[in-house]
Amino acid sequence: MVVGGYAAVASLAFAATLIETTLLYPNIFRDVPASLALSEEFMSEVAIGDVMRPLGAALLFTALLALAAAVRYRLARRWVLLSLLPLLIGQAVLSMLYQWPRATMLFDDRARYTTAEIQRAADEFLLGHYARIGAAFLTAALAVTALLVCHRALVRTAARREALPAG
Repeated sequence: MVVGGYAAVASLAFAATLIETTLLYPNIFRDVPASLALSEEFMSEVAIGDVMRPLGAALLFTALLALAAAVRYRLARRWVLLSLLPLLIGQAVLSMLYQWPRATMLFDDRARYTTAEIQRAADEFLLGHYARIGAAFLTAALAVTALLVCHRALVRTAARREALPAG
């Protein structure tokens, strides 16, 4: 059940990242730096980070719960552990060390930089974002694999119990 919750949250985070990229990013990065200012004005009530950071925290929390629950199943434990690699490296570390400084430059401190520097930061931000999409996909795929491994183990256990002679 906990591994299933993790798989669901990981899949939701991947879908949210794809939706964000598809619906918002073409507008945000259309005509840098002018499109950044317009996007910032549009997202004055709720910004991307207002949603994605709590979702990322929920994903990490459910991943740790799933790891604790998956200790019971040796194969599932391995899949949950494998799913943590792209989650931690490709999403958390990449976001904090690579994306956030560029986001600060693009949205908070734009006036301090030239148009060329802002454009370079936007290009680098998008490159990092595409790496995050790949990491989100791997996290979700490995979490779903862990869920399927757990489900198979439960089905096999139930089948063995039914096959035991009554007595």
